[in-house]
Amino acid sequence: MSGAAALGLSPRIPARRGTSHLVSQEPSAPPSPAPEDGEDPQWARWLSLLIGAIALIALVATLYSVGVSTIWSQLRIIGWWFVPIVLLEVGSAFADAAVIHGFLGVGGRRSGFFNVLKAQVTGRAINLVTPMASVGEATKVSMLAHHTPSRRAVAAVVRFNLSYIGLNLATVVIGAPICALVLPVPGWLERMLWIGSAVAVVVVVGVSLLLRAGLLGTLMRALRGLRILGAERAKSLRQRLADIDRSLRGDRGLRSWTPGLWALVSKVLGWAIIWIVMDANGQPPSVGVMATLASAGTLVSIASNVAPMGIGINEAGIAALMAALGEDPSLGVTTVLARRVIQLVYAAVGLTLLATTEVVPQKKQRRSKGKPARR
Repeated sequence: MSGAAALGLSPRIPARRGTSHLVSQEPSAPPSPAPEDGEDPQWARWLSLLIGAIALIALVATLYSVGVSTIWSQLRIIGWWFVPIVLLEVGSAFADAAVIHGFLGVGGRRSGFFNVLKAQVTGRAINLVTPMASVGEATKVSMLAHHTPSRRAVAAVVRFNLSYIGLNLATVVIGAPICALVLPVPGWLERMLWIGSAVAVVVVVGVSLLLRAGLLGTLMRALRGLRILGAERAKSLRQRLADIDRSLRGDRGLRSWTPGLWALVSKVLGWAIIWIVMDANGQPPSVGVMATLASAGTLVSIASNVAPMGIGINEAGIAALMAALGEDPSLGVTTVLARRVIQLVYAAVGLTLLATTEVVPQKKQRRSKGKPARR
């Protein structure tokens, strides 16, 4: 094969004398589109359905562990406050969707805002009822991949999570020392606040350095160093993930992280929900209590991700914080239970949305394939 043919170029046909004006070089075929810009990948829909089935089982198990009577009693206590709580949850979902939609960038194939909203609600619903609160991120990517190149979807979801990690760490770094200095907290809680603040600073610096060096590329090198991946496989994955690493670094510095500011809006709405829940239980929290929940409570929330909805860990952690502040520990338990009931409702809505978005189109597609074509 000649060099021109190897490059996909048509060879020049030698012309006869006197007929050179009749013979021209054939135009080369237009380049084929990149695989990312193809049709809706089937793997994305099947992955969403698989994770959705696992989440449904987890939701039933969580409902059983919490108890229907507990759920009903908490809903009665919340009463009409449930309406503003739902509105705040909707606002929080819109803000989260704005983060991902902004990180998808402009131009090319990209999901519309309401497709992003469906992916965010569904993914968070799965996170609420599964351990580690991370399985739903794969669902977000798979749902976004219906309308967006998969690498672009992965980068947007990763940046969404990094935005929340940065926001939570910033809350601890700023809020924990203030609470330790200003509030009358016991010695063990003061030490926990200072240690948490120091660890948060180290994590912030470490993540920043990893982003500059290439987060995913560094991970592949680490896996290669541990001999989990072979040399060729690690090199191939680093090349494939290089585009995602460039997206994570951003081409405009800190300005490329501007969509992450919507995460702050979502966080504030979440704090408002906690205040309403505590007020509905007859004990509106003071500024000191809210500040402690925003800082030390974040540490408890991070630790509780190992269990679905933080069952057991959240109750014990928040009750201890309430007791340390001189409040009734039962208020912390009641607040966690009431918040969990709201999250169960959210999870049910999200999984229903997953069924209508993924299962129904799948059945319609099968029916259309089974019908004979009309002449």
